[in-house]
Amino acid sequence: MGTSTLRIVHVVSSLNGGGMEHFVLRLAEAQRRHGHDASILALRGGPLADLARQRALPATVLGGRLPARAAHAALAFARARPHVIHAHNPTALHYATVGKLLTRARLVFTDHAQTRGIIRVPSRFEWRATDAVVGCSQDTADKSGAVGVAGNISVIHNGIDITPARRTREEVRAELGFGADPPPAQSPEPAGPSGGAFVGIMPAAFHPVKAHDVLLRALARLRDRGVTVLIVGDGDERDRIHGLARELGIHGKEARFLGFRKDVPDLLLAADFFVLPSRDEGLPLAVLEAMARSLPVVVTPVGGVPEVVRSEEHGLLVPVDDPDALAAAIERLARDPALRRRLGEAGHARVRDDFSFEKMTRKYEQLYLGLG
Repeated sequence: MGTSTLRIVHVVSSLNGGGMEHFVLRLAEAQRRHGHDASILALRGGPLADLARQRALPATVLGGRLPARAAHAALAFARARPHVIHAHNPTALHYATVGKLLTRARLVFTDHAQTRGIIRVPSRFEWRATDAVVGCSQDTADKSGAVGVAGNISVIHNGIDITPARRTREEVRAELGFGADPPPAQSPEPAGPSGGAFVGIMPAAFHPVKAHDVLLRALARLRDRGVTVLIVGDGDERDRIHGLARELGIHGKEARFLGFRKDVPDLLLAADFFVLPSRDEGLPLAVLEAMARSLPVVVTPVGGVPEVVRSEEHGLLVPVDDPDALAAAIERLARDPALRRRLGEAGHARVRDDFSFEKMTRKYEQLYLGLG
């Protein structure tokens, strides 16, 4: 590609508040800081549209239904005249392929593991039109062939930059009704409400693959033990998961549903541990963000997670769909402040050294420029 200043259009299916959508906003923002003309094209709107405006990120929301949406997409691509169209899930790839046919831009697709079990699988024509396919983890790249990807697949691990919290830990915990800190574990019982709750956080969209139901069943086993998890996010499974929490008797107690929040950095600062019992993943940014903030993590060995988290070194790995094991891991952290501290410090060093957002952004820039 004969220019070092690129016009880049990132295509996503929506501007909902999931980790992938946050990732795209941050990537576009970083690329603009590097002098490129990066913008976002979303098929549907969502809460992140306001965040894009606040950050002065050009974002177009198509809305509507076919064929009007396709016509709007064609017009948006024609106006943008991109050098690179970067699609971030299979639905977006469908529209990005239209953009390539119209503009002759280079087409890049990043597989965030959403080709497996969440949404549509791209057609052979769409894969043939794609100039480069990137897996967000080695596991994702290894599995991309199962959905029709042909040719070489690059691996660019997700990276993060740390958005600073706006409030102190004490302020956020007080707002949520918790004590400043859990007490030191001097007894066989976990930290309890008498000296401050033992607070976890799970920021994830409500999809079956995220296994909110497994977390709730684990929390039911820890009922009245002083453990509370902040469940942050929204999605199609919201009503079912809320209903299960009520059925288990933990809604608003062990399970605190906060909905979509813009202050996740503050909430992470207020938490004592992070949990994500997913059934499948790419390389979840939420895990990296928690580790970067020195939170001990309890996660499942799926997708690219084991490429980041070594069990007992950077966090605790538990089997998929095993609420008993998940409850035991959470209880172990609650009882052992030294373990929490050791895992948190090791996780922070791991992300700092190997998963910086700046390093990842430069790798994407090199990929774009190498497409010719």
